[in-house]
Order: sequence, then structure tokens, then C-alpha cells
Amino acid sequence: MDAGFMPRTSSLNNQQHSTPTSPTSVMTGGEPKSIHDVLLSPSSNHPNTDNSMINSNSNYNNTDYNGNEEQSTITPLLALPDYSLFSELGQRLVIEVRELNKHRKIFCSIEYPLSFTGQEAVELIQSFSPGGISDTNALMVARALVRTKPPLIGPISYSEKSLKRNTLYSSEYEVYTLLDDDDPEIPQGVFTPLTRCYTQACLPGQGGCYAPLCPNRDFDEDDEDDTSIDGKQDIKKKTKLKNVGLGRESSLKSMTSSSITSSHDTTLSRAWSAAMPREILLNTSKQEIARQEAIHEIVYTEEDYVRDLNLLDELFAKPLRTAQCLDADIREDFCDNAFNNYKDILAMHRDLCRDLRDRQSESQGGFVNHIGDIFLKHLPGFMDAYSQYGPHVILAEYAVKRESASNMLFHNFIRDTEKKAECRKLPFRHFLILPVTRLQRYPLLIGAILKKTPDDHPDKAYLTSCTDILKEVATCMDEGTEETKKTLRLRQINDAIRYKVGEEESYNQLQLLDPDRRLLHEGPLTRRSHMGVETIELHVFLFDHLLLMTKPRKANNSSTDDVEYHISKRPIPLMLLQVQEATEGFAVGMRQMSSTISTAVTSPHHQQTQSSVTSPTGFGVTAATTSGVSPLLIHHLGRRGGDYILYAENSTVRLTWKEQIVEAKATLEHAHPEHQVFEIKTLSDAHFAASGPQSHGKVTCSIPFEGANGIRMIAIGTNLGVYMGVEGDTSSTRQVLSLSDVHQIAVLEANHILVVLADKTLYAYALQGLDPTATSTTVNSKHGPPSQKIAQHISYFYAGVCNGRTLVVAMKKRGIDSHFRAFEPVCGDLQHPSNAKYLAIKSGLFSIKQPPAWFHVYKEFYIGAESSAIHLLKARIVVVCVRGFEIIDPEHLTMNRNLPDIKHPDFAPIVQRGDDIKPLGMFRCGNCYLLCYDAFGFLVDNHGTLIKNSWIEWEGTPQSIAFCYPYVIAFDPRFIEIRHAESGELVQILAGHHMRCLQFTSSIASPGLFAPIIHGCMAHPFKPDFQYVFQVASTFQPTA
Repeated sequence: MDAGFMPRTSSLNNQQHSTPTSPTSVMTGGEPKSIHDVLLSPSSNHPNTDNSMINSNSNYNNTDYNGNEEQSTITPLLALPDYSLFSELGQRLVIEVRELNKHRKIFCSIEYPLSFTGQEAVELIQSFSPGGISDTNALMVARALVRTKPPLIGPISYSEKSLKRNTLYSSEYEVYTLLDDDDPEIPQGVFTPLTRCYTQACLPGQGGCYAPLCPNRDFDEDDEDDTSIDGKQDIKKKTKLKNVGLGRESSLKSMTSSSITSSHDTTLSRAWSAAMPREILLNTSKQEIARQEAIHEIVYTEEDYVRDLNLLDELFAKPLRTAQCLDADIREDFCDNAFNNYKDILAMHRDLCRDLRDRQSESQGGFVNHIGDIFLKHLPGFMDAYSQYGPHVILAEYAVKRESASNMLFHNFIRDTEKKAECRKLPFRHFLILPVTRLQRYPLLIGAILKKTPDDHPDKAYLTSCTDILKEVATCMDEGTEETKKTLRLRQINDAIRYKVGEEESYNQLQLLDPDRRLLHEGPLTRRSHMGVETIELHVFLFDHLLLMTKPRKANNSSTDDVEYHISKRPIPLMLLQVQEATEGFAVGMRQMSSTISTAVTSPHHQQTQSSVTSPTGFGVTAATTSGVSPLLIHHLGRRGGDYILYAENSTVRLTWKEQIVEAKATLEHAHPEHQVFEIKTLSDAHFAASGPQSHGKVTCSIPFEGANGIRMIAIGTNLGVYMGVEGDTSSTRQVLSLSDVHQIAVLEANHILVVLADKTLYAYALQGLDPTATSTTVNSKHGPPSQKIAQHISYFYAGVCNGRTLVVAMKKRGIDSHFRAFEPVCGDLQHPSNAKYLAIKSGLFSIKQPPAWFHVYKEFYIGAESSAIHLLKARIVVVCVRGFEIIDPEHLTMNRNLPDIKHPDFAPIVQRGDDIKPLGMFRCGNCYLLCYDAFGFLVDNHGTLIKNSWIEWEGTPQSIAFCYPYVIAFDPRFIEIRHAESGELVQILAGHHMRCLQFTSSIASPGLFAPIIHGCMAHPFKPDFQYVFQVASTFQPTA
């Protein structure tokens, strides 16, 4: 036997095979040659060559005619697949059919995803057969695969001609499919007409050889040459007759005359003309015959449709509702999901079929005059029935496929039912999607009747109306299917998600089976490893609520192309997501004043000065280092987030991702307008430069007040002084006080006093002497604006109303103790003429007489711990200290209380974290109190008992807290986090850079005036060199 055609058990399999350059070539001496060339080469035809002696590296001595020995090397031949074996032939055909269906679709591809026409089957077999075979021989091979046990291919339900005869036709109108889409069962056996000739150099298509039983010989060609010598022609004819049946052609032809084929040839036709007398047909026009054929076709196919729906009901739907192959707790839900409203469709089409049969039986002489009125009667019910069943069928298929893969009992039930004779070798999927395919055929069937119906026929109008209704139903079903495909993709992703132990929280955060969930975009991206060496392939999903990065991997123990998605990083909620182009230095997702919609903003200065971006790993990213890929910087805001540089294939893909994320964030905001509870309002846009010669210093505090003319004013403190201007009008801002290290400012509206803490000294200024909009002032040109020094060595203060008194509470640190003095103004309204004595400075000959004091000490108290802030409640003073929150009653200083009680087990997390947490604020929240730390917050009742399910975990690490019932506002350097204080729900994120709280006042001296006040500052979103001062203003009416 030739080495090139060794069976798979040959010793050649155990040697080192060289890889051919093409499927029909081998390597000999380093050069590719055809199989035919190798077979005819001297080395391959050497009479002494033995298979057992062939080695990839074996040498032997060759003696030439001169007696010289030369060293030769034998290169092993390629073992090609033997397509006379059904196993080889079937496997190759399955591969070719799958590849074919990846690149083209036909009308039945949805119902039969591995379908092909008879002409395509013949062409595919010819394409991979060695040496090529004729169309007739390829057709015989295809027909053999129809009749093997088990059969590999079979006709679909619409190929009635092939179904009747159980064979395959080389026609583009007859369609076939692999009988098992998922894992076709390959038949075993030998197809003798394709066996190889035992002569080494004889290949198909070369005309045969000297062997008397050569399967490659063409006997017709022999006949043409038999004309040489008398008597020899008869001998050759006898030889031909003797050998008939032994050649390839005769062997193939003998297979077509099987009893199976001939038995199907006698099947009666279902055509209308087959049941009509010949005399009637001769006296009927061709157009009318064609019309009756079309009417008859729609009637008998409707009967077939109802028959198959009955099979779906009797063989699958009803038995599964009681079958033990499904768990009792999921049985009903599964059947409802799989079969949906098939009963409604079955009942509707039973009535339609009955009316069609009645019309046929009422016809005279077998001629049906009109049929459109019957369809027009039943079509109105199609919309509801099919718009419910059609779009859902792909979800039903997926549910069946998933259950079959995980439940062997269910799989066996389906397989055994499919083998029943009633199913006619059709898979369960055929019956499940039958309503969809039937609806798609109605326009064709009715269109065929309409085309053959005369214009003046009364049925013309009915049929036209039917066509319009069917198109409307099909359009509605197609639109619903597009939406359902999105739902199907979500379910596929949900089933393919994999996570490690301890990542359950990340998976639960996805909520992919939520009915309102949407997949907006997905695709491959890459990122670098921590050391920047390895490239990691990612598959990223953008949903309507978060972005998820996963690592795609092929599913284990899977023969298909199923992919698993392993969670790579913690999911990023859209509210905490920002995206930036890493090489261009302009941000997306920056806040536009009063909007949280992420927007791409280009800073020319930034583009000129920033040629690279440093990643969190410390590696610079420039356009030159990306090697053609486009980097995208993803920010996950919050303590559990991070910054990730992802690489897109090109700039177009990067731009698509950026646009999709921006649109997703905008859509999320528009979908939940109730979450837009706060907005950012400009107080000072671009007046305070962060650095440079025009710098006014770092902004540290601000406070609004009403100017002399009723204009809303703003006072802003920096480390260089105090500035005033009209609120929102940057051009009107000017410096009114030159003080170093201004830390806090406050306005007592009822007294028209500005309180300033600068360089640890507490000052009080008459507001009218500083107001730049005042027409006249009491400013003494010699001594400056009226002012008084209240106290020194003050760390911080707070101004507000407590027990109906306007107080300025200042803290002075002594060791580790915090000493407090509560100052109360006694000067009244400094703008009133009756209080002019508090402003007048009298100068004597030797001294200057100061005006009376504006404040007196109301209370003094201290706590034995370091403190950081004060809050005033209605009748209590809250001191924020390292121990928690000290509650001070100014009228009964001995009745102090500390919250929370850390000895109680409910507050164990506070004890466990120890010094790692910092108290930030305590606020009245309805009938409870909200206690806030930099890591969490919680509610306690009037007795200090923890309220269950009130624990709030911050996304960020807030440096300060503000409160506007019922919302708590936490300032992180990169964003403002707004949560509902009672439910803990994250409501809104206001993003920015270098964000900090400048002022929070929950109650001021003038009750009801713009309370509460929340001011902040951040880097300007469009002008990074400037500080942007803003107000966090509520979009609702605040309540106490």
C-alpha cells in the first residue's frame, strides 16, 4: 500500500510529521509537492521501501550506477483523510456546513441554523473530495448520507419532494439540514464506491490504471479506443460486461435502485391537479389551474400546521407538565416559559383550518372561488397571539437548551419523543418555532394566490387586505424580537458570568435578570498587567446601570464555542464612572456646572502641556508607546474603585466606547429625574487663580448674605484675605479685607456682623463697612471698617441659633482638652441708627475710647478630648470629638451625654476600627439622629439605640459632611456623594476634582433665609488653573 494512503493505525502516526503547505501537498527535501508528484517520485515507488523502515530522520544508502553510495533521507508522506469512510466524510461535511452558515443565510436559517440546499451539498462534497468527483457521483454520496443509520442529513419540512422520496436532489429549491444541530451523530461504515485503488500511483480523475478492478477507470473511454484488431473488440466488450458493477460509476448507480427509493416513488402527489379529472384540466386555463394550486397549497399546509401544533401539545407540552424529568418547583414556570401562549394559536388555527376545509367541501367541482374573506375573518386575532409568541420564542429555545444541557432526564425525554414516528425525524425545535416560520410563509402563500387572481375578481380586495395585515403583524413581531434578542443576550451573559469565592457581592450587583435591565454596548478591550509587560484580553460590557470588565475564556468541557466571562474588576456603577482619553488630556464626565452628564471637554492648554499621562502603575502612556492602539482611561470613583487604562483597537472604537458611556450616563439621569435632588450653582467662576502672579490665594471658606440694596452677595475667604461680590458675578468680586490665613467666616444677618477667623484670631466686622454695593459706609478712613477682636488662639468656631439665641461658639485647645466659649451679640442691628454707639470711635487728647463690646460670654464649658467641629441643634450643642459626639445642654452643663454607647454590641464596628475612623457630624433626621463618620453613618433614636437597617457605607472617603433633610451630602476629594439618610440609597453623584466643603450652616441668625447653606470649591472643569466656587442647591423645598 502507498505510504501516502496509510490508515490511521500506521506506524507513520508515531513519527514526527512535517506540516504541509496545503491540504494536498507534502514536503520533500524542503519543497512542497503535490501528492501525485510524490507518489510518482522514485523514492516513493522504490520496490524495497517498507513502511516499518520509514522514519522522519531515517537514512539509508543508495548505490548509483558507478557503485558509489550516497546518503539519502526519506521524508514521510502526509496521511490524508480517507473519504470512503463515513466517519471521515461525515465529519468533514459537518465542518463545511457550519462554515457555510457563518457566511450566508437562507429563508429557513432561523428555524434550521445548519441548513443548506441540495446544490450546495453536492458542491461541498466535490470541494473536499481528493482528486474531485463528478456531479453525479457527489450526488450519490450525499444521498448515501441521507440513508445511513443514523442518517446525517435530512430534508426540512418545506422540502416536500425530498420528504416523499427520502432522497436528496441537486437543486437550489430543495433544502436540507444536519439532523442534530448541536452534536450530529456521525455514521460509521465504508462507502465502497469511494475506496482507493490498490495501485500506488492511481488517483481519482486520472482515467484508471491496469488493474482489472480499478474504481477510477472510465469504461466509456475504453470503448472509443477498441477499434484496432478484429476479434479483440469482442473480447474487450466481454471484459467490460464481466466487470460491470465493479467500477466506481456502476457501484454508485446500483445504490440508487434501493427498495427505499422505489417505495417512495409511488407516493401520491398532494397537488390540486392530481385529484382532478383530465377532462376538467384540459378545459381550464393555466392561470386558473395555478390559482387553484396556490389555494390548495395554503389549505393543506394549514392542515399540516395544525397537525404539528397538535403534536407540540400532545407529545411535548402536556406530558412535560406532569413529567418527573423536571423538578416540581420549576415545572410550571418552565412550561409557561417554553410554550407560552401556544394554546391560543392552536385554537385560532383550528377554527381557521375548519373554515378552509368547509369552503373546500362547499366548492363546485373542486374549484374554490374565493378564500380571502376567511383569512380576513381570523387575521385580527393574529396580532395579539403572534406578537406574544413570536418574540418570546428565542427565550423559550434558550430555556430548553439550558435545561437540556444541565438535566439529563429532560434531555432523554426530548430525545425519546423526537424518535417517535409522529415526529417524522423532526427535532423538538421544529415544533417550538413553527408558529414563527408559519407566519413568515403566509405572505408568500397568499401572495401566490393574489398574483394569480384577476384584478376584477372579488377575492382580490380581500387578499390585498390580508397581505397588509400580515405585514403589520410580521413587523410588530420582528420589532418585538429585536428587543427580546437583547433580553436573550442578557441571559446568556448572566449564565456565562463566573466569579471567585468572595466576589458574590460583585455578581449580585449585576442584577442582569432584572426586567428593566439593558445591555448598551459590549466588545473586546485590552489592558496591561501590573508590571506593564503582559497584555490582558478583556471583554467589557456596558449596561444601563454599570460597566463590567471580564476575562473571556472558553468554557470547560465544551465542544462548542461557548465562552465564560470571569469577572476581572469590581463592577463600576455609572454614577461612579468617568472616562478620559489617556493620550489627549481632556476629560469626559466632568461636571458642567449644574449637570452631572459626562461631557468631553478639550483644554487647549492641557493639550499643549500634557504629552503623556501617568497611569496608576507609574508607567507613562503616550501616543508613541501605544503601538497603534488607542488608550482609554477609566475612573472608578470611590474607596473601592481605581483607575484603569484600557486599550481599544483603534480611535474609532475608542470614540464609540466614550460616546456610549456618555450617552448611558445621560440616559440614566433622564430616566430618574427624581434623583436630581441637588444642582451646582456658580458663585465664582474664574476669579481665584490657583497659582501664578494673579493668584488670590487658596479659597478656604465662603458665606452668602444680603447686601445693602437687597442684592444677594457672597463673601469668600482665602489665605490672603476676604473678598466680596455679587453672587454669580465674578467680575464684581474685589478684596475688602487683607488678612493672612483666613480659615472661617460667618455672617450674623440679624446683626449685620461678619465674623472672621484669621490666623487663630476671631474678629467681628460691621458688614455695612465692607459691602462694596453700599452707597454710603461708616468706614473710618483712619481706623478702617468698624471691627472688634472677639478672642485669640481659636482653632475653629460655629455661628448659629440655639435655644432661640444667636451664638458664636469658639473652641480653644488646651493640651488634649477642648475649651469652648459661647459668645452672644448684645449690639443689636449695627445698621440701625440707635446702635451707632457701637461703631463710633472717640479720640481724646491722649487716648482713643473704644466703643462698647459687641458680644458677651454666654456660656463656657470644656470636654476632655480633642474636637474637630460643632453643630447646633434646636436646644443642644453637639461637639464632634475623638470619642464620638458629646451632647451639651447649654442650660444644664452637668447633664452632658456621649453618643454612641460603644459598649453596646450594636456599635462593635466602631470599636473594631478604633482610630481608623473619624467622626464628622451629627444631625437631626426626623425623629432620629444621624451620626456620620468618614467610613459610614447610621441612625439612632432619642435614647441612642441603633435603628436597624440604617447603616450607610460611603462609596468614597468623605472629608466633611452636610445635611439637608432627608439627604446627607458627603464631600470626597473627587466627588460629592448624596444619599437618602433614612434608606441609605445612593441618589446622586456630583463629580469633580479637588472638591471640598467651604461652608455648611444648617440654621442661621435669620430663620428661614436660604437654610441650609452648602458651599464648595473644586478645580475648574474647563480652566484647571482656576478655583471654581459653587453652591450645592436643593431642587426641592427643604424641611426641618
